[in-house]
Amino acid sequence: MLTINYFIWFTQDCLREVKFVMPASKTNVECAANKKGIFVSSTGTEQGKTILASGIAAWWKSVTGAAPAVWKPVQSGVQWGASNADSYRLKWGGGLEDKQEQDIVSLAFSAPLSPLAAAARENVSINCAALRREGITRLSQGLPLVVEGAGGVAVPFANTYTMCSLASDLELPMLIVAQPLLGTISHTVTAVHYAREQGIPDIAVVMGGLAPEQLEREHECEENAQIIAEQAQVPVLGRLPWIPQPVMHDPHAWSSWRAQWVEAMSRVSLLCDWLMGRMNEVNKERCADSSSLTSDC
Repeated sequence: MLTINYFIWFTQDCLREVKFVMPASKTNVECAANKKGIFVSSTGTEQGKTILASGIAAWWKSVTGAAPAVWKPVQSGVQWGASNADSYRLKWGGGLEDKQEQDIVSLAFSAPLSPLAAAARENVSINCAALRREGITRLSQGLPLVVEGAGGVAVPFANTYTMCSLASDLELPMLIVAQPLLGTISHTVTAVHYAREQGIPDIAVVMGGLAPEQLEREHECEENAQIIAEQAQVPVLGRLPWIPQPVMHDPHAWSSWRAQWVEAMSRVSLLCDWLMGRMNEVNKERCADSSSLTSDC
């Protein structure tokens, strides 16, 4: 058994220590599988994955001087170029103005459904092996890779191939966005356990932001984070800032959003440290027991 000390960041002035014991076979925190990227997932849809993924890209560019690669394998329910499309928000939120949306998102479907269901509506199926090969190719291009999934951790690309399947095949650490208030404990603990069962050893949780009218419930968010850390035996890295993205195409507004986000995210020190340890190009070693990339859909 291995004892781990995790510090949970709740507010700018509050660090709280949580201690727990994990079986050694379940713990691979010091040796992340692939330290050149991360997979951003969540406990469900509309939890803040796109804001976080684009914000991480903007933050990384601000601290290193170079933008990371950003990839969302599938988006659904939106049109290319629409201001609510994940491809659009990742491009402008991440400061990737030189990229085409199709460079960031591989597949797009019209129906606002899971990738599996949305593809079926158009009488096609998603080639999971091709997605896996594309992920491997993107990882090999020399830049840290930020991957954003669709929906929650168990959302399927195909009948037996989910967001976690792809993250595991690419050997990427997973960052799970959890909603901060009532109902989050069971959803988040379940998501963490599912991700581990699917072969992802390096997992962390970050709580979603609180809207201004929710700030009086900040203590509830803190309690939820502590319970999640203890029950799921997972690091909870803090709470995201609440900075809504622009809804209109205005480059100045997007530039302002990125500046605000980078400043706010920089204060979530545990999140920044966790990301640095997994996206730093210097740190390229793999775990000796990491899984192969050859599993079939």
